[in-house]
Amino acid sequence: MKLIKSRFLKLTLIVVFVLAVILAVIGGNNPLQRAIYTVFSPVNSYVSRVVIPVREFFVHMSRANEYEKKIEQLESEITTLKVTNKTREDYIEENKRLKELLDLKEGKPELDTISARVVSYEPDSWYDTVMLDKGTNAGIGVNDIVITPLGLAGKVISVGNNWAKVSTIIDVANSVGVKLSRTGDIGVVSGDASLSVDRFCKLEYLSNDKNLIKGDILLSSGLGGLYPSDLPVGKVTEIISDSAGNLEYGIIEPFVDFSALYEVLVIRYGEEIEE
Repeated sequence: MKLIKSRFLKLTLIVVFVLAVILAVIGGNNPLQRAIYTVFSPVNSYVSRVVIPVREFFVHMSRANEYEKKIEQLESEITTLKVTNKTREDYIEENKRLKELLDLKEGKPELDTISARVVSYEPDSWYDTVMLDKGTNAGIGVNDIVITPLGLAGKVISVGNNWAKVSTIIDVANSVGVKLSRTGDIGVVSGDASLSVDRFCKLEYLSNDKNLIKGDILLSSGLGGLYPSDLPVGKVTEIISDSAGNLEYGIIEPFVDFSALYEVLVIRYGEEIEE
């Protein structure tokens, strides 16, 4: 008999517990629920303390996917905004460069010039040579001079219908007659294999090497008939002398940054020799 009563009591408690859990989870308000809450309020109070945190846990778990999707959406929107902002900055920078190029063209009405874009660099030449997107179809020929708003870039050494190859002033195969803007002394700037790695070139054969000082500005001299005169070339960053103090050469930093060369002006007066 005691065993039966004990089993009945256990069964009753289990039913009450299950019922309380169901009511706590599903919520609501009806007469049956109110009656059960009244009778079993002590038990229900205890069960609620246990069940409500469990229910909240499962509610949060059910919303986890929703939160994750919202986070992914926000991250996507942030990425889009960054790309949009970067594109906008690129357009602003490009417009600035094109305006400077237009100002350069309009500032030299005596020269027959045409704009072109740099489309590639020679992979093994340390910016010694670059390729343009225009050629003989645009009237570009060998020995045409390439300039930017910053200064002299180089000369065309080969050309096709819609491309041109440019030897820059840091190319070992290139040399430019120059003069010191401060004194008028003349010399030659040419490419050097060891200096071109850092996008520098060297000054040699200065008519009066005693006049050279660090920071001197070099302009094209116009001697030799290829490069026009007074184009900015670069500045002296270092002077290398022998043991007697005589100039061996000066290290020149070109005004044109060949690692960021995008648009150029081509002065057209060379030979249209197509390859």
